[in-house]
Amino acid sequence: KQWYQRRVRANNLRMGNTFRSALKLAGLCALIVICLQIHISLHKPWYQFKLMRLQMMTILQTFLTYGSYYLYRTYKISPGWKKFIIVSIMLTHFSFFAQYMFVSDNPSFLTLIPFLASACHIYLFIGTLCGDIGTFLFIPFTMKISVPYQKFKMNFVPICAIILTIYSYINTILPPQHSTVHVPIQGMGNQFEKLHIMHLSDIHVGPTTGKVFVDWLVDEVNKHEPDMVFITGDLVDSSVKNLRNAVRNIKNLKSKYGTFYVTGNHEYYTNDVDNWLNYLRDHLGVVTLHNQHHVITNGNASICVAGIDDPQAEKMSYPDHAPQPVQAVDGCPDNSPVIMLAHQPKAAKLAIKSLSRVDLVLSGHTHGGQFFPIHVPVWLTNPYFAGLYSVSRDTHVFVSRGLRFYGAPMRFLSYPEYTSVYLHVKPE
Repeated sequence: KQWYQRRVRANNLRMGNTFRSALKLAGLCALIVICLQIHISLHKPWYQFKLMRLQMMTILQTFLTYGSYYLYRTYKISPGWKKFIIVSIMLTHFSFFAQYMFVSDNPSFLTLIPFLASACHIYLFIGTLCGDIGTFLFIPFTMKISVPYQKFKMNFVPICAIILTIYSYINTILPPQHSTVHVPIQGMGNQFEKLHIMHLSDIHVGPTTGKVFVDWLVDEVNKHEPDMVFITGDLVDSSVKNLRNAVRNIKNLKSKYGTFYVTGNHEYYTNDVDNWLNYLRDHLGVVTLHNQHHVITNGNASICVAGIDDPQAEKMSYPDHAPQPVQAVDGCPDNSPVIMLAHQPKAAKLAIKSLSRVDLVLSGHTHGGQFFPIHVPVWLTNPYFAGLYSVSRDTHVFVSRGLRFYGAPMRFLSYPEYTSVYLHVKPE
């Protein structure tokens, strides 16, 4: 009991030390951000991107270092887990560089293994933090718990982290679910009754998703024989030079009216968005909606398919790519239903607020939270989280959970999906 009391006091002292260390790191991080922001404002756009990437890497590595230090201090007294924690920390820090250094047609184990380690790192940090907070809050009760409890805790959390990592990774390699949504459209011509739209979002071709998945996806979409295919952003995570061959098969998507695409925030992170728009349009036959629209006709009936750029564009020094809903629908036929493609739910809300008529907005971006407990901040920071929303009597928003993931290969309490959206004529 005395040993355990000393251990509790040591834990409390350690938590105080780590808190003070966190404040110092946060101050250092803030100083770095300010200095880099001054540099960013003084240089050309191409240099701004490099500095912003360095800025983001510095911020992430700073906070990751704090988390790594916290885990090491916690588990260094456990001979069985000390080496595992050290290897996991090293691989996790390396993953930030691997996503830029090892990008090819298909994922390499040089990126997959570090990202798997980062997934385990996240679960381990969350579990350990929750355990320490619980111990800190309930000291009067834990004081009576014997030493074997501490040993149980030191083994239970890492084992749970490994199991959750494996489970989350399996969810990412299983085929995405095919979901179906039915949306009534006011004033749509009978010719378009049961129009079939295949909605794809957040494919994230790059370090952990490659040509094999794209080829599989194209075959799956073609089996459903859609009338239109919509890709609502975050298609790629690297440049055209690196991923040209990986996405080439998109040109084989088959539909009656074609494949339509809008940018997501990750296209701007590549610093190659204009080349992507040109490549998709000129080489793969994709209709790129750069604050533009395309009119679909069938007899005397028409539907206006519009798309807006991602709000992240302005922050990434692409002022001519800011979302412009009014410009996007300028020239649409009067009384024609408007279907808007907007990657982020925030952009969907902007489109609905800016326009007098929007019948359906298709978005992605949220990944349905991707993994717990990220669901909570994602839900809090987006006006629409996942699924179909009836914003008003005649306006609907559908947010896809996405096909893949970004960063760590994790899907927990959020399944990947591609969606068949069927449009129906709404009775008067």
